[in-house]
Amino acid sequence: MMLAMREHPFESLDLRDSIGGIKHPAFRDALALTRAGGRAAMGRYLVEDLELVRQALVSPSPVHAVFVASDRAAAVVDHACAARGIPLYILGGAGLITKLVGTGYETAVTAVAVVGQQLVALEELIATLPPDALILAGERIQDPRNVGVLIRTADAAGCHALLLSSDSAEPFSRQAVRSTTGSVLRLPLCLAPDLPAALRRLAHERGVTVAVSSGQAPQTAFETDLATRPLVLMVGNEQQG
Repeated sequence: MMLAMREHPFESLDLRDSIGGIKHPAFRDALALTRAGGRAAMGRYLVEDLELVRQALVSPSPVHAVFVASDRAAAVVDHACAARGIPLYILGGAGLITKLVGTGYETAVTAVAVVGQQLVALEELIATLPPDALILAGERIQDPRNVGVLIRTADAAGCHALLLSSDSAEPFSRQAVRSTTGSVLRLPLCLAPDLPAALRRLAHERGVTVAVSSGQAPQTAFETDLATRPLVLMVGNEQQG
């Protein structure tokens, strides 16, 4: 008889399990996501707080596992996890949830989800861009909290995506994700190694208009026609933008 092998510890055949220590393979993999290298290698990140985990479970982002610190928190997400076939782990060891949050001190967080990064390549962004698209772009945004605010702003404005230069702060760090208040779960992100070249391609191949903010701009945003579509609104670096 042939047995199917799991490709990843998150993909558990038992959708509900208890974890009592850090040696559990699913917990070790989740713990790796507290580091930038782990997030980059796995293409996943952590979402913390019970409300944000609930958002993740109804979002378009893939959720690979949910960890909860109590039976009460488990009851909140149990049905949604079961409906989507997502493993649910109840953490029984002292301080395990704190290790996932990565604060080094006790926290009120009772749930953490492992979520797949919604990254789109520039080619895919160009190919799927609707004619009425609005894109927010950021160049060399250095503070991860500002990256999170840009994600939240783009989501609130109904943007098709957020386009970031790849030398910006990582959008999937704990600080950035918390600052998005859940918008990172819904908004596709495109990281461009060469942002000017990406803007030129958008303009040439899809007729995108680019409006750039500057302290030396000849007119204000209120004097500019921003109703044209497709449109990229671009902001620069915090100090040298």
